[in-house]
Amino acid sequence: MAGKRLSCAELEAKLGEHNAVAEAAVVAVPGGPEGDALWAFVTQDPEILPSDVLGADIKGYLRREVGPHAVPVAVLFGPLPKTASGEVVRPVLRRIAETGDPGDVSGLADAGIAAHFVRARTEALA
Repeated sequence: MAGKRLSCAELEAKLGEHNAVAEAAVVAVPGGPEGDALWAFVTQDPEILPSDVLGADIKGYLRREVGPHAVPVAVLFGPLPKTASGEVVRPVLRRIAETGDPGDVSGLADAGIAAHFVRARTEALA
């Protein structure tokens, strides 16, 4: 993030203001000499189809609202991985963003969600 200090929670709150976003989680992973790389995981509004265009719109929204340092490397769409009690499991998202391996998913209510994001990450980096 090149010297800019933002919390992922601040970016999640800003993403929540976008009209196409129902829920979002943002994670930061080591991104080289420029600092951490941001990844956004977004559950879109049910009436809106996920697409590359929507991903670009969300990136542009963050650029305009927060600045270029807040633009994620990728915006991945799907339901967020949660525990049975409904808590988003950010460590799983962080491992997916960093390595493509979700690690231990035994605590998730639906382990298939992690597999979905692994595939989406592969496609985003292709």
